[in-house]
Amino acid sequence: MNKQTNNVSEITERNGLKVLITGGYGFIGKYLAKYLHNRGDHVRIVDISQDLSERPENYCTEFINGDLRDLSICRKAVKGVDWVFHFASNTGGIGLIHELNNFATYKNNHLITVNIAQASIEAGIKRFFYASSACIYPQEKQLNPNEMNLKLKETDAWYLDDKEPGPNPEGLYGREKLNGEIFLMEFKSSTKIRIARFHNIFGEGNNWVGGRENALASLIRKAICSTNEKGNYKMEIWGSGDQRRSFLYIEDCVDAIIKLMESDYSKPLNIGSDNAISIRELAYIAFETIGIAREQVRLITDENKPVGVQNRNSDNTLISQVLGWSPKTSIRKGMERTMMWIKYEIEKELNKCENELMKKELKENYRKSNVPKILKEGIKFGILLPITSRGLESPKDCLNNLHNFAQSVYETTQIDIAGMNGIKFSLKFFIGIDKDDALFHPIENNIAEQILKEHGFDDIETREFDLPPGFICKIWHDLAIDAYNQTCDYIVLLGDDIIIESTNWMSKVHEEFMKISIEKKVPCGFGIVAFTELTFPGFPTFPVMSRLNIEIFNGEPFPDVFTNQDADPFLFQLYRRFGCSIMSKKIKLMNLIGGSKKPRYKRTFHDWSFSVLDNAVLSVEKWMHKNIENPTPKLLTLDIIVPTYRVQMQYLEPIIRLKGSNTASTSIIFIVDNPNSPYIQHLKKFEYDAFIRIRVQGKNLGASEARNRGLSESNADYVLFLDDDVIPQPDILIEAEKVIRKYPNACGFVGCTKFPDPHEAIFTSAVKMAGVTYFWDITEHIEENVPWGVTANLLVRRYKDNVKFDTQFPKTGGGEDIDYCLKKSKFFTQNIRDGEGFRGAPSVRAVHPWWNNGKRSYLRFFKWAYGDGKLIKMYPEYSYRDNFPNNAELLLMHLSLLIILLLTKILISNKILNELTFFTNMSLLLVIVANMFIDIIRFVILDPESYVPELKGYRRIIAAAESTMIRIASESGRLYGMLSRKEWDYVGWRFDWFTGRLGDDTKNIEKQFSMMRFSVWAFFALIAFLFACFTN
Repeated sequence: MNKQTNNVSEITERNGLKVLITGGYGFIGKYLAKYLHNRGDHVRIVDISQDLSERPENYCTEFINGDLRDLSICRKAVKGVDWVFHFASNTGGIGLIHELNNFATYKNNHLITVNIAQASIEAGIKRFFYASSACIYPQEKQLNPNEMNLKLKETDAWYLDDKEPGPNPEGLYGREKLNGEIFLMEFKSSTKIRIARFHNIFGEGNNWVGGRENALASLIRKAICSTNEKGNYKMEIWGSGDQRRSFLYIEDCVDAIIKLMESDYSKPLNIGSDNAISIRELAYIAFETIGIAREQVRLITDENKPVGVQNRNSDNTLISQVLGWSPKTSIRKGMERTMMWIKYEIEKELNKCENELMKKELKENYRKSNVPKILKEGIKFGILLPITSRGLESPKDCLNNLHNFAQSVYETTQIDIAGMNGIKFSLKFFIGIDKDDALFHPIENNIAEQILKEHGFDDIETREFDLPPGFICKIWHDLAIDAYNQTCDYIVLLGDDIIIESTNWMSKVHEEFMKISIEKKVPCGFGIVAFTELTFPGFPTFPVMSRLNIEIFNGEPFPDVFTNQDADPFLFQLYRRFGCSIMSKKIKLMNLIGGSKKPRYKRTFHDWSFSVLDNAVLSVEKWMHKNIENPTPKLLTLDIIVPTYRVQMQYLEPIIRLKGSNTASTSIIFIVDNPNSPYIQHLKKFEYDAFIRIRVQGKNLGASEARNRGLSESNADYVLFLDDDVIPQPDILIEAEKVIRKYPNACGFVGCTKFPDPHEAIFTSAVKMAGVTYFWDITEHIEENVPWGVTANLLVRRYKDNVKFDTQFPKTGGGEDIDYCLKKSKFFTQNIRDGEGFRGAPSVRAVHPWWNNGKRSYLRFFKWAYGDGKLIKMYPEYSYRDNFPNNAELLLMHLSLLIILLLTKILISNKILNELTFFTNMSLLLVIVANMFIDIIRFVILDPESYVPELKGYRRIIAAAESTMIRIASESGRLYGMLSRKEWDYVGWRFDWFTGRLGDDTKNIEKQFSMMRFSVWAFFALIAFLFACFTN
């Protein structure tokens, strides 16, 4: 046979080539995509799944997430491309050789091939590559493992010998591949068909566990996880170990694919290695790649497991002649590379384990291979459908909604109902209608049933309800019991204004429940899977429960306390406590009327997040301990509440990325208190996460209202308040969990919030010296019975105590955190058995940047004090009268006197008034000078290492003097607040910031400082007065 040459002109025209790779997230497809993408081709991938392990732009230009069993997806995928590489199929290793899998595999793969071929021919594709398999070769040729020279050449697919002509592929999988070849060759006149028969391709990135891996990957995994028992490493292998295979490394495979696609050769061609090796020898090499000699290995054979054919090897004569190609990578070198990757993947999975016992169990599982049974008959879904014509402009709107709903269900369930995913699903509708809704009467064969039947659904049951308007949850409740009694496996809570967007959602729901079962070691059906609602993202509306949920609650789907709100989030939060709640991104719907929009009925809320939820959690725990051998312990739930006005993503994204432990469940609630912020859209890119909730206030309501909104949105055991400009330590959630578990009776914990090193700037040093940030890191000084903490980093226990942030405090904050902590602490110590107040949590750390990047401003401290001055009247038990006026009060006295003098001078002008006015001005200035003098003496001479020890020299003197101005600004704000609130009687009163925790010590210290400041001012004023007298 003459050697074929490449079509040089077509290769030259390859610049700007657009290629489609079906199944491009599969093993071979992804490697090929990377190769083509790196050489500059425009690569489009279409796949039913999406690879989240790597950024798509690393290997493709476009990605289409779609099911190729849908012809419309195929037509969309091939539009505008030059070449098609067809890899998409249900394929995989020895674990899929099972009689239950054959029918599902054949139907799926053949439909995909027919669809993508039809779309390609219609679109005029130039070249079409088909990934066939060595499974097409007759089994009779592959029965003898001792035939060392067996090699399967391309023509062997059709003839056993002269007596028995005809094909006999391995199983329906192989037969479908051969039929695919025959089918495609019909179109070789209209497009250039290229067919490759792959022989066991291996390498990094391929399946290595789960039943779809090939023998080589399975053996490497088992070798890595093997244990030394009495000097030997044992490994289970399927079959006798004498069966032979050849394996081709992935890089050589891609090289052959490119050469074939660019050639003029149009007949099927082997792509594989022609050096066969026994499974036994392969196992020994697997151990040698990890440094274990074969003499230390004992192989245990299991000849009852499926092994496929006994002997398979590629004949590479034709590909060598046609393409001049041969493998470059030896089996040992390829296995060494693959071993390093599989070892890394195993270590990643082991690191996810919570303890050594779980690691041990996982390694034991990795030492085994399992046969997955992917075909199951008869999973039944019950759709609960309350329908009403109320609240709409006309009955026609209701019927249109129902038509759209039924059409969406039809379009998204046909593949599942046909069982093309290997599982046959069925649907039954349970309709609930109002007794007085004439549109749907008479009940028998009502118009709702007629609409559903028009769309192909016959299994329908309608029930009439005599309830007040809008009792949706009650209708759901009773219909769920009906669905359970009629043997539904899964029960979906929906509404008549819904459009389901995701195809194959039933199989996807089942996959999610299976995932929960495997990961959490619970029975399949335990938990909740919620749709992602596109119109109200981040909130788990429209959940799917299994019949197991109803069995757990002795025939009840959920407590019969809900009217038309919160049954769905209740279920989600219930199973969140066990890590078994999922809001799946795979299943999406649109709620045309409800959700975040104005509903057709008056919303009625029930306070369910305390006793109702606690009792339900207790019931689930009891059921688990009774029915599960090693039940998963209940998780601690913790919500982070972040009120934000500025929506600064450089601070919010690190909060989003915080990671907790495997024994806690954390969600984040952002309350945006500025609906006009231009940055809201940046935050909203995270809104489809079930554990990130974003709520935008209708207008700016202030910090207290925002935090209260966050509390009302939370259903967790604990809440961590963070400011929107703090930088929490990466381990803050883990440390929070530690202190919660250590002190379960505390009402909350005050975190430690540090500021950056202040000595870089005089102003920030002055802020530190003024003491206004003292309570931000109070827990470094006090750990027990902490009086209060700032809400920049405050951890509190949610309890039905009706304690909220008082909205009478200023919007910008000031005093509301102290008031909240005092009320919370009082409730716990007085009403909870063994209840404690706040504890310090110095390990729960965050960093707060200096406000405005450290730029000088005294207004913030003025505003804070304006608010916290309110505490004096609210808490007289923590307040006391000072014997001397503070700076603000002295300055107010001086300003009042000056105004009187200036007004008097208008009427009377004499020397005495002039001198008195001059002296008053001088005395006013001396109030500031005297305080600066005291602070300079204190921070420079008496205690030069305090507060900011790094600050030295003249800069320390200036900072000490400026700290006086900050303190005066704070005192002035407090005095102004009292006067504006007409709290005349409280002028001269002070608040004990330690609320009596240190007895009278702090009060006495503050009084001494007050007396000292007043005395120094009086002394300076006297000197100035005497000096003025003598100089005159």
